[in-house]
Order: sequence, then structure tokens, then C-alpha cells
Amino acid sequence: MIVFPVLLWAGTYDYLKIPVSSKESSIFKPHGLFGESPSALFVNPASIFEASRSLDAGYGNYIIDMHQGYISYPFYRREKPFIGVGIHFLHLGKFTKTDTFGNIKGEYSGQNIALDLYFPVIKKYKIAGAFELYYNLLDEYNSLATAISLGWNFFEKVAFKDGLWRNSLIIKHIGFEIKSFDKERAELPLTILWISGIRFNTFQAGISLYYTLNSGFDAEISYLYRWGRYLKVAFGYTTAYRDVNVEENIRHLFSGFALGMGIDIKRISLFYSYTPFGVFGDIHRIDISYKF
Repeated sequence: MIVFPVLLWAGTYDYLKIPVSSKESSIFKPHGLFGESPSALFVNPASIFEASRSLDAGYGNYIIDMHQGYISYPFYRREKPFIGVGIHFLHLGKFTKTDTFGNIKGEYSGQNIALDLYFPVIKKYKIAGAFELYYNLLDEYNSLATAISLGWNFFEKVAFKDGLWRNSLIIKHIGFEIKSFDKERAELPLTILWISGIRFNTFQAGISLYYTLNSGFDAEISYLYRWGRYLKVAFGYTTAYRDVNVEENIRHLFSGFALGMGIDIKRISLFYSYTPFGVFGDIHRIDISYKF
């Protein structure tokens, strides 16, 4: 017998709510609004229309001894991106296996893996879609689910001289579980998301409002500043982390905030994010991108 750990992500798909990249961790959903980085595809499938020809990869810790990472890349045809591929995972760590009497029988671990394919649907209106496959493994137990997501970039308008104002409407994780851990099938975190923001040569700012099934409404705000040719700094705030504390302490004041910093060196870009996560500790992520 296995006594399952009290983890939100064991046997469910709520891990899909976790930001995938360091940029998403620092500026949250607005990262998918002006999607030059292939990692923006994880937020907004419509980023495929602007994804640069670069390979993105990232790795970082999560709470307790969990770790996560990703890789994403857009394939080009006739000098334009026509399909994007993304893989991201969450390693749940190691846990103690016991029998019905509490005797220790060893250890086991868990993995959550997602494979995503992104493609244009209606180019004229900048509507794109994604096909997603999710696989969860916990010791000898496993589950499999599939879903689609849709993204639409709309109401673009030139603001002032060098600015661009854009809105995006995104519906994520419309799907179902194919194979479950047990007889009861788990629900996917269906999310309806609206993002609005403005981008200039030196900075971009955005807000997002979204509803997630069984979680309710949340909001985010973020800002990214380009300091010269090489340096970027970013910060954001989300209401999604407002309940991560189980006790009152000084760290409670910082729940929901995130910081990021990036540097561009020729074809290589590095980006680091820091997220305080209440009494659970801090989350650190780093991404690397190489432009071809």
C-alpha cells in the first residue's frame, strides 16, 4: 500500500497552473502578450505568429524538493513560424512508501510531463491553437489526459510613436482525462484569460484577468524594463499566491510578488526569476535562449 503525500499535484492536473518559464514567473500571463520568446507559447498559442527562431530552455526549483523545466522551439517555413513544440515537466520529489501498519518499505517519486504542439488556425485574425498531451506518474500509478487551447490576439493599436497596445483572449486546457489513477477521472484546470498591455522600445507593461475552474478569479500586473541593449529587469504581482501562507510571518507580506532579471549577449539570452512563496520557501528559475 502507498500512502499518497498531501500534494496538490499528485494525481491531478493543477500543476498546469504553475508558470513554466522564468519570464512567466516574473511578469506572469502578460508574458504571452508580445510573444517573441518561444516560451510565451505556454501562455498564449497566438504567440506562434511572432515567435523568434530560437531555442528556449529553463530549469528551476519549486516548493519542498520539487523541480521543473521546459524546452520550446518554433519551426519555420518560408521565413515564418508555422508550428511550435513545447515540453515541460514537474518532478515531485521522493516520498516514503509504507504499508498499512506504517512500516517503511522504501521510496517512490512522481513526474508530471506535458507535450504541446502550437499552430495557426486563422492567420488573418491571429487566432492559433494548441494540442496538449499530459502524462502523470506516481510510483506504479499513472494517468493520461489530452486537451486543446486557443489564443486570439486582437484590438492592436499603435500608441504614440513607437508603442503598441494589444489584447489577447485565451482559453486553455479544454479537454479530458483518458486514463485515470482510479475510477474517478480528474478535471483539467480550464482557464479563460484576458490580457491587455502596451509595449515600447524600452519597456512593456500588462495586466491580466482570468478565471480557472474550481479556483475562481485572479488578476495580475507586471512591468518589464529594457535597460540599454543588454539588460532587462522585471517585476509582477499576482493574486493567485495570496493563500500560500499557513501562518503569519514577515514572508506573508511578499506573497504574490515576483522579480526577474535578464541579459542579452549576442545570440544568447539569460533570464532569472525569484518568487517568494510564503512559508514554503523561495522559487528560483533560470532560462537560456539561443537565436539561430
